[in-house]
Amino acid sequence: MERIITFLEEYAAFFEQVEQKQEEKLATLTKGELSAVEQTIVMQQALDKQIQNMEQRRIQLFLEEGFDGKTFKELLELAQNEAYYSQLEALYQRIEHSVTSVKFINQKCVKLAQTALAGMGVTNFPTNAPKKSQAKGYEAYRAGTGSILQTKI
Repeated sequence: MERIITFLEEYAAFFEQVEQKQEEKLATLTKGELSAVEQTIVMQQALDKQIQNMEQRRIQLFLEEGFDGKTFKELLELAQNEAYYSQLEALYQRIEHSVTSVKFINQKCVKLAQTALAGMGVTNFPTNAPKKSQAKGYEAYRAGTGSILQTKI
């Protein structure tokens, strides 16, 4: 369990940094300066790759530690009788807060971009969001599967 906690501390700190970068992205998009927006796009692409790499590490660790298929809440339940419970609970709260904030900020960024495009006469907005029936959603989070930004913690 110590390896899991050590990794989740890094994971929580990582998503806190992601949250900060998303706030910076929103501020940049609000200013609307084209060169800054272009830099933000490059930053977002790099960040997406970092998130993907972090997820792969999490999936592998959970598998190695025998927690494949467990939700974070199930992990907390398993640790209730151990000294690790309070640490895991605090990490859960940190991660949940950061991920929720990232999702909210991203929604604001999308709306801001759509408003800017509408102002330029673009009204047909492409979307790559999954249809409701295809989305894994926050209900389906399983330790070791999917992206934390697309799944429940």
